[in-house]
Amino acid sequence: MRRLLLVHDVLDLQLLDRHEDKIGRVDALVLEVHAGQPLRVKSILVGGSVRQERLGRPAVWLAAMLRRITRSRASGVSEISFDKVRRIADVVAVDVEAETLESEHVERWLSEHVVRRIPGGEGERK
Repeated sequence: MRRLLLVHDVLDLQLLDRHEDKIGRVDALVLEVHAGQPLRVKSILVGGSVRQERLGRPAVWLAAMLRRITRSRASGVSEISFDKVRRIADVVAVDVEAETLESEHVERWLSEHVVRRIPGGEGERK
């Protein structure tokens, strides 16, 4: 088994739910620290402020404006326990339902109300 480099090999990989539907990308990893033990990956974070911070200040500003306009209190961040990971290859397959993720609700709302199509994008979501 080859060594897995978290930042290089896992961050930004496409996430697939239990039905192999796309549910976003790995935006961050939460690590657990216990004295005298190696670090352990606790969970994967997807969407919301985690993604916005990676995209930069304009994305953070735009998201804040959208939250004010829509009066939304939803963070849009989903935390998926690392125990739910089924495989890591060219994608990360997880044993969760897309509909249960807060990030998926926000993405769906954005696609219905704000962003219809991103120029140069790969087309419609699966």
